Amino acid sequence: MSKTNALFVIMSLVLISILCGCAQKQYPQGRVEADVRFLADDLLEGRGTPSRGLDVAALYLANQLRAAGWEPGHNGSYLQPFEVSVFDTASAEYLVSINGRPIQRSEYLLLPLGLRPEQTPVEFDLVFAGHGVSLPEKDVDDFSDLEVAGKAVVALLGAPWELDPHLIFPPDHGVGKALQVGVRNGAMLIYVSEDFSDPPPAEIAAETALIRGLASSGHVAQIVEGIHTSALSGPCLVVGPAVFDRLLADVAGGTYHELQERLAQGASVAKDLSALVRIEINADTKRIPTSNVVAVLPGADPVLRDEWVVLTAHYDHVGVYDVPPGEDGICNGADDNASGTAAVLEVARRLADAGPLKRSVMVAFLSGEDSGLLGSAFYAAHPVAPLDRTVVDINVDMVGRSDGTVQARTPSSDALFERAMAFGEAAGITVIPDPVPSWRLVYFTDSYHFARFDVPVISTFTALHEDYHQPSDEVDKIRFEELEKIVEMLTDLAAHYAGGAEKPAYQRPEWFLTPAS
Repeated sequence: MSKTNALFVIMSLVLISILCGCAQKQYPQGRVEADVRFLADDLLEGRGTPSRGLDVAALYLANQLRAAGWEPGHNGSYLQPFEVSVFDTASAEYLVSINGRPIQRSEYLLLPLGLRPEQTPVEFDLVFAGHGVSLPEKDVDDFSDLEVAGKAVVALLGAPWELDPHLIFPPDHGVGKALQVGVRNGAMLIYVSEDFSDPPPAEIAAETALIRGLASSGHVAQIVEGIHTSALSGPCLVVGPAVFDRLLADVAGGTYHELQERLAQGASVAKDLSALVRIEINADTKRIPTSNVVAVLPGADPVLRDEWVVLTAHYDHVGVYDVPPGEDGICNGADDNASGTAAVLEVARRLADAGPLKRSVMVAFLSGEDSGLLGSAFYAAHPVAPLDRTVVDINVDMVGRSDGTVQARTPSSDALFERAMAFGEAAGITVIPDPVPSWRLVYFTDSYHFARFDVPVISTFTALHEDYHQPSDEVDKIRFEELEKIVEMLTDLAAHYAGGAEKPAYQRPEWFLTPAS
């Protein structure tokens, strides 16, 4: 090898080490753990949106970014403020009826997403979607012959296959069906489920677990500004077979059990219903400020500095549950998402230490994710880094329970996944693809508000566990050694694209429907 070629190889390796090997430098041990412990402390009271604890977390993150050398991202401030409208679900009075016939409060569960009491009552025409399942992988689409935009969709428990009782997000469960209504611009889901009975049948005990948990969380927060927040932005009304038989059997053409038998035989029952649902909420509402935390690291290249690499993590959680005296009701969210927030904060420190990068980088710690992607929705409506010049969004959510692997959900870019996998191998962590793509989890993370604008996204995640949205999501269950390796992988991935690597290709999946903004 000539001296010229040898010098070129050495300089190339040095450049790669600077741009993509930031994590090889020795950093203070325990810094990530310290961040997690602060964010998940009882004093922050579960970081609900909005709350004093969340405001304290925002101040902490802003000053950590300031200390690391990042510039404020919003009009000279590290805070991007917005207002949410909040009402207490426990004290609210709900009035629900179908065709003028009331449903008693003990007969239903209402998740009032998208409903502000002062804007009710609301009324929606009804359509019947059978089981309300859409899964092209199994050639099932109960919405194919229905126009659901602006209407309430009635769907029955079940699918053309046996349900797994231990799952939360799949397309044949309540949340998955509500998602399919939302992406088609439907107004709401009316879900007829035996899970509403008390006690529910053992085989479907988890069927509406997430809906039930959200409905009982104590308050509903929504952005005051009228913008699209989530594919799950409409209300969900859960009733039992008795209510269906009393109020809808005549117009649907059969009782709950009769229609289930027809569906089991492969018959189509989808139709418009001559029925109207009416919902009224009487409750006091408050307008309360909250904020995203945004910071920028300007790029040095005269051309590429106008392009952006974006790092996101939600720093909120679900707050405090109402529990009997002596029980722990604080949902500290050590994994969800103190782990991801601390990881992004550490990546931010290391990128700043690496010196000038070619592309500009932005960090956004987002609030209100657990309330329905509120912070990322507001950011998408008011982006710091223009979405059409954002090369990639690297989102980090629940990365504290690694078993030596980390999931990388990249629904739109194989090249992005392959790059993450290579950096993971170098860091000693195995990057694996989404093990349950049919759950469409991009809809449930802040990456959604980038992917819907055709920005390549990658969202890292380690495990959905029994402590999800529970007070038991505590720091002592975080696996910090593996978390440090994930931080290394994320640092190298961010530095790779900030260093000028080609923008990853984006190909929107056919199933990725996005409702009107």
